[in-house]
Amino acid sequence: MTYLVTGATGFIGTNIVEQLVGMGEKVVALSNVAPSRRQERLAEQGDLAYVRGDVRDQAALESVIERHGVQRMIHAAVITSNAERERKNGPLIVDVNLVGAAAAATAAANKGLERFVLVGSAGVFSAHDLPDGMLVEETQPQRVDTLYGIGKSAAEVIVSRICSLNGLPYVIGRVATAFGPWEHDSGYRDTLSPIYQLTGKARSGETAVLLRDKKSNWHYGRDAAAALITLARNAGEPRFRDYNLGPQSVWPLSQWCIRLADRFPGFRFEIGEPGNIELYGANDGGVLSGSRFADEFGPPARFGVDAAFSDFIEWLEGERQ
Repeated sequence: MTYLVTGATGFIGTNIVEQLVGMGEKVVALSNVAPSRRQERLAEQGDLAYVRGDVRDQAALESVIERHGVQRMIHAAVITSNAERERKNGPLIVDVNLVGAAAAATAAANKGLERFVLVGSAGVFSAHDLPDGMLVEETQPQRVDTLYGIGKSAAEVIVSRICSLNGLPYVIGRVATAFGPWEHDSGYRDTLSPIYQLTGKARSGETAVLLRDKKSNWHYGRDAAAALITLARNAGEPRFRDYNLGPQSVWPLSQWCIRLADRFPGFRFEIGEPGNIELYGANDGGVLSGSRFADEFGPPARFGVDAAFSDFIEWLEGERQ
């Protein structure tokens, strides 16, 4: 099977590429950003071709699909914008997040692909504004208040319409608050996860100050990618068109900080003001329920906090190699 992954040098995109290659699948990794040396090394592990391109260019996408014999597509390209970028570059955010989704879905349909997977987001529910700890099912009404959230929500409708008109099987998998390997400042991801921020301070021997001990069902990037790949590789038709992919386990950031303090003796953390870690809003908010996915495909996550910590630190240490 040959897969086209858009946004393939981004955080979730690279996790998807890495796992597909490890499964022995042929992967075409499309991005407008050149891969890092570490990303390039993934090509040594299997059949992987990096392609430079603009996800908004439908004709170019169709050419890539035809040239490489692509059969399925996972669309992960997106600008994950903060308020500052929204103030200054609103048209670009809307263009990439909406036109990109339309171009990718249309190209996939025109070339007769077997399945189209849209990487969705908890952002379509404005989960940070929901009651703390509330389980967010797929039936929760979407309510968006940022250009990023608007784009992700509208992209779902755009993909649904285009794929339905063309008879292209599609599915949407919504990622929760993600962190882990391959997270980096790509130029298109404006606010890195609190766990990324905390880990960076620990490795530098700095003190982290949390305004509150935020709880969430933190979504390890490898788990998010695995769930999305399950939706893409599944031989039969999924029962639903959309799945929330949140892990079942909820834990506070202090659990991560305790592990960081054990691993990095120079690290300290405290809860108070002024905070120096961005926590995505003033409230913890709701958490994506992965029950629909679990009922059909099994648990959406295999990394608990201990396994995620060990795996992430091991991956970070590999950066020096």
